[in-house]
Amino acid sequence: MHAVDAMRRYGRGGMVVTVLNPDYIGYWADVCASSGFDPGPLVAGGDTRWQSVKNAVDAYGADADIITVHDGARPLVGKSVVEAVVEAVASGAKGAVPAVALSDSIRLVGADGHSTAVDRSAYMAVQTPQGFSGEEFRKAYGAPYRPTFTDDASVMEAAGYDVSLVEGSPANIKVTNPSDIAIAEILLRQCND
Repeated sequence: MHAVDAMRRYGRGGMVVTVLNPDYIGYWADVCASSGFDPGPLVAGGDTRWQSVKNAVDAYGADADIITVHDGARPLVGKSVVEAVVEAVASGAKGAVPAVALSDSIRLVGADGHSTAVDRSAYMAVQTPQGFSGEEFRKAYGAPYRPTFTDDASVMEAAGYDVSLVEGSPANIKVTNPSDIAIAEILLRQCND
């Protein structure tokens, strides 16, 4: 609900479509009803992220000038990140992805298990929402699926479109592990204080 609400508030008033595993659509509807939250349009997801996004684009993206894709696992996305992504695309970028510098040292692990240090300044961690020109995004999602599609930017790049980086936020965490929930709760309290 936090992620959907943030996209509604900061995304220039466009339609927000929620894509869910088909097994959770009933649960989502019940939670929304008990919370008085308008779920908006819902689409059943697929077996992959690519198929889930394609389902949403096929169902609702036919006329969209700008399409953004945001992970519900990033409930703390802020106004500046959403606006930076949308503004970059509105200003002519075919795609825009928020990114933050890495703070951890990183290593490249070879097939033999040997690792070597890598210069972290040459890498960025990408976040969502990722935003794209609607016309080009629809074309990119018209191509067949590839296992190398890890996010929507990779789909666009495979179709030959450039993707720009915009400033992300360290607070735009992805809630993946149980400890991330505790961190998200602290950050939410700080935002509401």
